[in-house]
Amino acid sequence: SYFMGCSTGGREAMMIAQRLPLEFDGSVAGNPSWNLTRIAMNQVWSLQQVTRIAPRSAEGQPQLFAAIRDEQLKEVSASVLRQCDALDGLKDGLVNDFQACKFDPASMRCGVPGAPGAQLCLSPQQVDGLKAIFGGARNSRGESLYGTYTYDTGIASPAWRGMHLGGATAPPANATLGRDTLRLFAMTPPVPDLDPLTFNFDRDVALLDETAAINDPNGALHSTFAGRGGKLIVYHGNSDQAMATGVLTDWYNRLLPRNAKGPQDWARLYLVPGMLHCAGGQATDQFDMLEAIQQWVEHGRAPDKVLASGNAFPGRTRPLC
Repeated sequence: SYFMGCSTGGREAMMIAQRLPLEFDGSVAGNPSWNLTRIAMNQVWSLQQVTRIAPRSAEGQPQLFAAIRDEQLKEVSASVLRQCDALDGLKDGLVNDFQACKFDPASMRCGVPGAPGAQLCLSPQQVDGLKAIFGGARNSRGESLYGTYTYDTGIASPAWRGMHLGGATAPPANATLGRDTLRLFAMTPPVPDLDPLTFNFDRDVALLDETAAINDPNGALHSTFAGRGGKLIVYHGNSDQAMATGVLTDWYNRLLPRNAKGPQDWARLYLVPGMLHCAGGQATDQFDMLEAIQQWVEHGRAPDKVLASGNAFPGRTRPLC
């Protein structure tokens, strides 16, 4: 028997392996919102950063949608590709070797040698804002409270804009979904009238602990599930507009039990370059993880690679490793 889902379904799939380890033979977790309380906190962090750098209206209100223009976001995406696409040995529009990608938005700051022209370069405030968003929530001592994002092509997508910046007539999802998940669900007790711009990353993070203990399947010890032969596949899009790759890789590196090479004899993590939340983006985002987990559980054939295709790259396939 198998459990498979993405987003909240991915969180449920991780919950299955951790808390119902005798019930399923295999579980597939896609772009899991496994640490939802921290995701909501990090969404408010992003909202605070965008508010800080956004231009003001005549009435003094922050114009979040104008904090970074679309053409600048597209240039960031193009710059990431120019620097990091070929690091894996193949220039194909996909950043596979994301760990070797050392893109820094400061390389696009106006006036820096090699930076784009005046319409595309980034102001010092925009550089600082992007670094803060991609670096994830931190307390006043600089300690990470969530984790880091990878620079990828999805920053130019409408999905990234919709999550972090919004439009002229619609606020970003971080100001609605993130705010309300934080104040009505994640915080104990709920704070219905919380102003997200006043959330304190030193004092208020502890208010997430009670809900996290119930909701977030962030444990790393899976001795019962693995011991009885259970298999776990986790996949994640590196351009997910809300959930950070670095959080998931940190968790995977802690995962137990491990063999000499890591947890690969019972659990595997696949990262999908360019893919947004569960699907979409400049990615090979079409693949069959159900077949992969079946072959692993029923025939002992561990999926060293999963073949993927996508509408963004017609006629092309790439292995997810």
